Amino acid sequence: ALTLLVIACPGALVIATPVASVTGIGRAARDGVLLKGGEPLESLARVRTVAFDKTGTLTRGRPAVREIITPAGAYAQFRGDGTPAAPLPEAVSEALALAARAEAGSEHPIAAAIRTAAGELAGKRPEEFEAVAGGGARALIGGREVLIGSAAFLQASGVELSVPAEESLRDLRSRGRTVSGVAADGRLLAWFGLADEVRPHARDAIAGLRAAGVRQIVMLTGDHRATGEAVATELGLDAVHAELLPEDKSDLVADLARSSTVAMVGDGVNDAPALARADVGIAMGAAGTRAALGTAPGALRGDDLRTLPEAIRLAQRTLNVVRQNLVIALGTVALLVAGVLAGEVHMAGGMLVHQASVLLVIVNALRLARRPQSRPAPTPVTARSSEAAVQ
Repeated sequence: ALTLLVIACPGALVIATPVASVTGIGRAARDGVLLKGGEPLESLARVRTVAFDKTGTLTRGRPAVREIITPAGAYAQFRGDGTPAAPLPEAVSEALALAARAEAGSEHPIAAAIRTAAGELAGKRPEEFEAVAGGGARALIGGREVLIGSAAFLQASGVELSVPAEESLRDLRSRGRTVSGVAADGRLLAWFGLADEVRPHARDAIAGLRAAGVRQIVMLTGDHRATGEAVATELGLDAVHAELLPEDKSDLVADLARSSTVAMVGDGVNDAPALARADVGIAMGAAGTRAALGTAPGALRGDDLRTLPEAIRLAQRTLNVVRQNLVIALGTVALLVAGVLAGEVHMAGGMLVHQASVLLVIVNALRLARRPQSRPAPTPVTARSSEAAVQ
């Protein structure tokens, strides 16, 4: 009876899952993906739908002003680094200076692009500033209410668009520009056409996700549909959901989660609700905001999206190892109990086999610490990006 009680204690079963999960989480961290526990790792292995934010996630998140058009037809073109290609018309210069001052207190990538384009034209901070999630910003400058943001935000705030202004807006969008407008006292002053580069390894990451078993890859963006579709076509995404507010992104992620396990990848404050709603939220570590990093149970330590499909494959391998460990643990206990009942297994021999099964489970889990030789290592993570992820 004593032998039966000792032999039937499933020591290997107790550690079968934790040792594999800890090893998998450690391997993922070395590969550039930080996971807050075993549950995100398990969910990641079952992901069949991935939703990406656009700006700062699929793109570099460093848009540059390329064109400025006023309703009266004044036009200015900018170089790739966001600096003017020629002296600015007076109307463009005034609109740019006002926009740069209105965005002086904003951390949004578009705000940084406008300040870069303005250069010395940018003035001191406004008297009042209010960021509107998913729309733009309001500022009070010299007693004037200044609005800057998307066309939908401006119209919802009471700014009327003239026929020339609407034509300019359509023209910019047709060229795949992200468009932001500035208005003062209810009157549109100018449209800003911005361009952002797709991340260099985004296409490889999309192909890697499909190879890892992801069936649907979609984009969720607050930009206009034409802008989003230009990026989606370049990367080969399955669907684009455009002109979304933060709550819209969250609702769409919830809808997708009803039919499959969903991972949401984002970087900004606008993505935080969707990151929290997804089965697995993944924040961009180096480029992500504090809100995104604090909400998501996972984070990429750098900006290389290729680490995401690697993490999914690792999670799948981890679940396979957990299943193997459970078979080893339960199979060993079943055989030992049967041997004890048959009178063929005694305390010393039974304990030897029992401890051997525990060691076998540990060794099996430690295989996860090695990278499969057929796959190259992701781009090394810099100290700077690691520090950003930790913060």
